[in-house]
Amino acid sequence: MEHAPCPISGTRNFIPYLTVPDRFDPSGKTWHLVRSGDSGLIMLDPRPSAGKSLLFYPERAYDPHLHETVSAGAGDALYLLLRSVLMQKKARIVLDGISKSRTRTKVLEVGCSSGELLLRLHRGSGIPLHNLVGIETNRRVAAIARTKGLRVLETDLSETEFSCRFDRIVFWHTLEHLHRIGENLQRAAALLEPDGMLIIAVPNRDSYDAQHYGSRWIAWDAPRHLYHFNPSTLSALLSKYGFFPGKLQTYPPDSIYNVWHSEKLACMLDGHRFMGGRAVFHAARALLAGINAEKASGIVCFAVLSRQYLPERGTVLPSDFSNSTDATR
Repeated sequence: MEHAPCPISGTRNFIPYLTVPDRFDPSGKTWHLVRSGDSGLIMLDPRPSAGKSLLFYPERAYDPHLHETVSAGAGDALYLLLRSVLMQKKARIVLDGISKSRTRTKVLEVGCSSGELLLRLHRGSGIPLHNLVGIETNRRVAAIARTKGLRVLETDLSETEFSCRFDRIVFWHTLEHLHRIGENLQRAAALLEPDGMLIIAVPNRDSYDAQHYGSRWIAWDAPRHLYHFNPSTLSALLSKYGFFPGKLQTYPPDSIYNVWHSEKLACMLDGHRFMGGRAVFHAARALLAGINAEKASGIVCFAVLSRQYLPERGTVLPSDFSNSTDATR
């Protein structure tokens, strides 16, 4: 176990915030969330070290790592089908605003899991495979992504070298998992094209469903989620590491997922039978509240490099992606 300072303030001026369960641990072990008195960021403290954190991702139960090779039952099949349908929506979000041709567009996804988004960017949007790269530290899932022809690295972004810059760098429900969050954002800033964009999707701890479900909110997801953002703290973190946070967008599927699974978790912990009708009611309320991005269950932030930061990056690296040594591992 380890203790870490707030990545925004750099201090450990913490106030106890909430005690939450591990939804995958039948022993009933709980984890502690704290709130930074300086920045307002909510964090897990203490937390598993980076070397131990992968032990808390169950192979067959953790949805983001779910794949056809490990799925079991109708529920998993339905989840995979819905994920496939929604992947085109994610691809449109990622590519929104790019003016250059798709054959010249380069995308890096941090936490790419089995590579579904990258593959959709290739098959549905025409981006060449050699212009796409993913980072995934789970070896089994990274290996599955490689069977699809994708370039996937198992290193931390902060330790990875490329001989190009990217038009889009994506952290889709990844940022909250990262032990070296500041170093990852610094590296992302160095790897982004001057007119490129960072795209970050995170759960919103100010959402209706977070307030309604309290400690049973599924997106606390301790000990896998290390940080819990709202629009204000996400903006402060990005600003610290060289980005100008721009448009904030809601992602309605997160409302449905978070409410459905929060309701299931609450019923399980209370020994009650799951009530689908109640989950639908609260999902509708969460979607209605999410009309205001500040209260949405899941938020997507689009950030560009700060003008003040651009001159500090030095010369632009060669743009020939095929010369990247690490991208071929």
